[in-house]
Amino acid sequence: MTFVNVNPRRRRHTSVNPFFNLVNDILHTSANELEKNIVKSRPAVNVIEGKEGFRLEIAAPGLNKSDFDINVEKNVLTISAKVEKENAEKVNYSRREFNYNEFNRTFQLPKTIDTTKIDAAFNNGILTLTLAKKEEAKELPARKIEIS
Repeated sequence: MTFVNVNPRRRRHTSVNPFFNLVNDILHTSANELEKNIVKSRPAVNVIEGKEGFRLEIAAPGLNKSDFDINVEKNVLTISAKVEKENAEKVNYSRREFNYNEFNRTFQLPKTIDTTKIDAAFNNGILTLTLAKKEEAKELPARKIEIS
């Protein structure tokens, strides 16, 4: 089972050649938008599948649980965070490799997920979502069939 990361900004015309894709992005993107995309980071996500369901771990250091917004609509899970400017520290960075002051991650959930049973917890900079599988999607134990 795989989760599909949905990126609504992705262009439909992509090539197998990554150089062509890079040139295409540069030619069709304004300088201001390019700068935002280069500086803007999004957190890494681990997807772990178990017998009962899935667990998503989102690395978001420096954020608080009140900064997150998690929504499910039509089997699309959206995890976003936004830190208000007045709460964000004003620091002059010599180098900045991550900035999670604002991000948006969207996943297309498989139909085997029970969207009414999604739990979230935040601890030590890791947002953990637990997604339960529907009963009919769970693997049943092996059993012996008797012949009558």
